[in-house]
Amino acid sequence: MSTAKRQHYVPRCLLKHFCADGQTINVTDLKTNKTYQTNITNVAQENRFYDFKTMNGDISLEDSFSGLEAKTAPIIDRIVSTESIAWFTDKDFQILEDFIVCQFYRTRKSVNNTKKILKTENLPIFDRYNAKGEKIDTLYSNDLDIDDNVSKTITYNILNHMEHNDVVRDAIASMEWLLMKCPDDRCFIISDSPAVLGSRTSPSDYKGEHAGFELADAQIMLPVSSKLMLVLSAKQMVDKKKNDLLRIMMTGVHVDISDIFKCCVTGGACRCPDRWVTLFNETQKRNAERFIYGRLK
Repeated sequence: MSTAKRQHYVPRCLLKHFCADGQTINVTDLKTNKTYQTNITNVAQENRFYDFKTMNGDISLEDSFSGLEAKTAPIIDRIVSTESIAWFTDKDFQILEDFIVCQFYRTRKSVNNTKKILKTENLPIFDRYNAKGEKIDTLYSNDLDIDDNVSKTITYNILNHMEHNDVVRDAIASMEWLLMKCPDDRCFIISDSPAVLGSRTSPSDYKGEHAGFELADAQIMLPVSSKLMLVLSAKQMVDKKKNDLLRIMMTGVHVDISDIFKCCVTGGACRCPDRWVTLFNETQKRNAERFIYGRLK
């Protein structure tokens, strides 16, 4: 088991950039509609969240996630301080790709969705064998009393598999990256399930599944601070009919060509229209399980 008892499913290296002082964050509980302030150590976390039992003994993924966060934190810090992604190296892209993929699967919402799916569908869990090593039958989800430990175990098996899932990794690696900056009088918010996978043709919640990454108009949105958001778009979203780079976002509205072109060429932040800030924040709310963090302004 990990020595850390309090384990965050949205890392503090991300949450701190939604605080005025780097430590105190505004929290809105969507269930009670109450807003309060607290230290980031108290939010998006659960005791022993990444510790679980398997047939091979007790396991914890906390150290693995902490290692990835340690590599990701300085990249996020630099994005925020420079308001640019122009300095990205191939290694920076790879680390952020790993971080984004993991963020889809490591949240409380992902665990709960896995639990719901297992309860409602008769899914094969694993094959069983007799003492001679002969396959006898397959254990299905309906055969189990699904609890948090089972759902977490299967969720994290999927998560560990992601490292070797070339389809998903190739889809993300081929996406176009944009850095969006909101107006001075507006702020982005972040939720307890901050990485959002969207599509205009299939805008439904993917419930932790990864098939949506391959959609022709797939887009990933991840706020990295109260002022900046990373937006990754499938290359099919690029329209070069006018011999320039034209991005079509989820709204179906064309972004200003000159601004988007400058962002893609220089790596600098692209101006985010006020209506888009509202759209992105509403998307965070819809994707949240229960909590949103940051100023509602």
